[in-house]
Amino acid sequence: MTPGTGLPDGRVPVLLSAHAAELLAQDAAAILRYLDRKPDVGAVAATLLRTRRPRRHRAVIRAADTAELADALRALASGQGHPLIARSSASAAPRTAFVFPGQGNQWPAMGADAYRTSAVYRAEVDRCAEAFVAAGQPSPLPYLLAAEGDWSQVEIQAAQFSHAAGLANLWRSCGLVPDATVGHSLGEVAAAYVAGGITLADAAAVVVARATAVDRLSGGYGMASLGISLPETEQLIATIPGWLEMSAVNAGTSVVVSGERAAIDTLVAAATDRGQFARRLDVDYPGHTSALESLREDLAAMLPDARFADAPIRFIGSTTGDMVPAGTAFGDYWYENLRRTVRFDRAIATARGLGVDAFVEMSAHPSLLFALGDLLGDDESTVVGSGHRDVPSLEALSQNIAAVAVADPGYRWADLVDVAAHPHLRGFPNAPMRDVRLWAEPRRLAPIQPLTVAHETWSATTASADRTERRVAVVDVAGPSGPLSDRLRAALTRRDHIKLVDAADADLVVAVAPTIDEPDVERATAALAGLLDDGLLDYVDTAGTACRAVCLVTAGGERVRAGEPSALPAQSALAAMHRSIGFEHPELAFRHLDLPSWEPDDASADAAVDALLASEPEIAVRLNGSQAELLNREVTESVEPAPPFPAVDDVVITGGNGAVGLHFARYLAAHGARRIVLLSRGGVDDATLAGLAAPGVEVVAARCDVSSAADVAEAARRFGKNGASLLIHAAGAATFADRPALTGAALTDTAAAKIAGLARMTEQWPLRPDARILVCSSVSGVWGGRSHAAYSAANRLLDAMAAQLRAGGTHCVAARYGLWRGSGIAGAGEVTRIERSGLLAMDPERAVEASLCEYRDDPLLYSADRDRLQLFRDSAATTENHEPATISGDTAAQVRAEIAAVLGQDAASVDMATSLLDLGVDSLLALDLRKRLQRVTGHKVALGTLLGGITGDELIADLDTKRSEKVDTRD
Repeated sequence: MTPGTGLPDGRVPVLLSAHAAELLAQDAAAILRYLDRKPDVGAVAATLLRTRRPRRHRAVIRAADTAELADALRALASGQGHPLIARSSASAAPRTAFVFPGQGNQWPAMGADAYRTSAVYRAEVDRCAEAFVAAGQPSPLPYLLAAEGDWSQVEIQAAQFSHAAGLANLWRSCGLVPDATVGHSLGEVAAAYVAGGITLADAAAVVVARATAVDRLSGGYGMASLGISLPETEQLIATIPGWLEMSAVNAGTSVVVSGERAAIDTLVAAATDRGQFARRLDVDYPGHTSALESLREDLAAMLPDARFADAPIRFIGSTTGDMVPAGTAFGDYWYENLRRTVRFDRAIATARGLGVDAFVEMSAHPSLLFALGDLLGDDESTVVGSGHRDVPSLEALSQNIAAVAVADPGYRWADLVDVAAHPHLRGFPNAPMRDVRLWAEPRRLAPIQPLTVAHETWSATTASADRTERRVAVVDVAGPSGPLSDRLRAALTRRDHIKLVDAADADLVVAVAPTIDEPDVERATAALAGLLDDGLLDYVDTAGTACRAVCLVTAGGERVRAGEPSALPAQSALAAMHRSIGFEHPELAFRHLDLPSWEPDDASADAAVDALLASEPEIAVRLNGSQAELLNREVTESVEPAPPFPAVDDVVITGGNGAVGLHFARYLAAHGARRIVLLSRGGVDDATLAGLAAPGVEVVAARCDVSSAADVAEAARRFGKNGASLLIHAAGAATFADRPALTGAALTDTAAAKIAGLARMTEQWPLRPDARILVCSSVSGVWGGRSHAAYSAANRLLDAMAAQLRAGGTHCVAARYGLWRGSGIAGAGEVTRIERSGLLAMDPERAVEASLCEYRDDPLLYSADRDRLQLFRDSAATTENHEPATISGDTAAQVRAEIAAVLGQDAASVDMATSLLDLGVDSLLALDLRKRLQRVTGHKVALGTLLGGITGDELIADLDTKRSEKVDTRD
């Protein structure tokens, strides 16, 4: 795309931004009044870019003329939505993945509009067509451009590949380059090509080989997409006569089945009769089933003898659900791609583990957005398509490009607007400012984002004397078990107001942790990782509709008092995971009880029952002589400042090329350090090293994987010299994923640099007798966070290792930090979510300065909006007496209004007795409706429910029933 030519649909992007959301409306109103002077749209856009710096709250309007601009400004000024407006308040650029679907959403002439009107699309599609012709195959252009024809699988699949490549080229031409690509079935070929992992010639050869192979099985088969879970699908398949096999698992309630055509028809009819979503796909071969095994040799003979290259962009395939490493041979991989069940759910979990928070589907019409919505849940990730069957292709594309671009505060809008070609508009409105009364009664203003230093403390508490009848279930968490469960049950039965029931009927589920008492942190991490893949966290699923709270019981998982041994790593880490999972279930209270041993005496067991019936989120039982007492965990701010470290001269920093490590390096170089060694896997570039230069300071950078004993030993031999006086352990990684996508590998990867890195450094790196070790941990381990289970656990394990080092006489402190902006650990979406919790970016110099102080215990260091942070912490400790909203009266009217809004209709015209499907709610609209309903009612509604034939009236009744069930459990 030529710079300054606007978006692909020819519209001009007009960017408005402000420090506060409400100021956008004021700005829009002022510019709307200015339009009376009839300025050119391009001049308005250029003037805004020339005179305004992008601010936190942004809105971009796509306008072809002043009439469109005026209409959109009017909507923005009045707080209304508009199809030409995209908005965002994200404070960091998103990490983006291009997602390439498989077959089923293609049609003849799907590329005609884009080919005719976009030179960027046309150039890439022509290149692809030439590659197929060079391979001796027909050009895909006739399918892309014509409405009729008798098409072979080669032509259809070549056209889909070419169309996806052309769309990706359009996105890149607008400055939106992916951090990763994700492929689904056939879409893996385009994903690998766009990532740079395979050449265009090889991509064309793979498409031809796959299509030729499956063409030999075409005719008597079919495929269907179902909006139900994998277990439900397997049960349904068992009732259908004929041959059927699972073909793809896209999400928790989105699967694809292949099989004989008659069996597929029967399956779709059976699912529809049950009120479940089911749709035939435009595919006539049994993809990803055992029927393809007979084609292995033929496919191998047709594939090029090639391997995946080391690509500049990470390529994630749904064949394995993971990144495809360089050097992987084509033969086995592309056969598995055709034969193996597609695991799109695992591929997206991998992408999220890389920090991806914007997903862009590359197809003529979205087919994976429903699955993405299911996988991402209430995450604030951006999820868009590239086209829509009912909207002109470049218009739909431009709308989605604007949505992704506006989420990046640093996006270069000037590349789309020729600023120099337009004059500055005289008298153009200035940016609105918030009114502040500076002459009001004098008062002391709070400092901007002050740094808080706090500590975990435990204080004695008492249990409530509430005698309300309770239904309690005690379940064992997967793993080795001991006598604790039975002793708790015995103590519970001694209370006449408590009835032991199955978990499905309980209002309180007590989950007893496995007896992992391994003190070695690395071995404890491995044990937890192994159990994660064996159902460690499945206890959450045992809670039924009557449940109000889930309490995890550990033993020795907390160090409550001075003189106690260090916390058992696995117990502490499991509790951290439990806290994080609680944010996925806002309707339940997730609490944690820690006991002193696995075999409590009667006094301790009775105290444990008191604790279980209390409402404290974090509570412990400890013996005080012959008496057992309850202690409640709090986070209390330090009153007196801690004294600073003595001067340090020789410093080694792990994670030395990361933002946190470099903050320490800069500070220490300016405050007396004489030698700083930066260790990192990727090394530190020359420009960064030059920026650290200071008189009398030697700065050394070494490539070193700190989790590798060999690497650390070699780096220590070369750079350790006489030993460090300060080790700063800032190495780390993060996986952010909700519980269904959490794996043992995710925990292992997240903990590797933190845990193994600290172990190898303390074993191998020479340290002076009086050396200090500062470990960079996170408040996430203390408070948890949505999708933070692996990250919280890894940091809690790190805290445990620091405590063990301290108990052994090493001067070691774990600083649990809040938000470091730009650390690279979390993507833009995750940073935005963390900010919503109340945590604010710390001033780096203040954070480093506070870190280099003397602490007896591990401090928490963070900046925060205190009121919002308190709300966040209160939400994590949801009280069990919380009453959900009543779904009746005005709320029912609001539900009707939200249905009308997604359909673009007047609320009065919506027939609430008709199914949402019949009203026109498709998978894309269902995603929007679910978000709207949760905002209005406070309840989550499953996507499968919205697409399962439910009517508007039934939806309101269903929501009301959920409320009634919760009320009944409290009667």
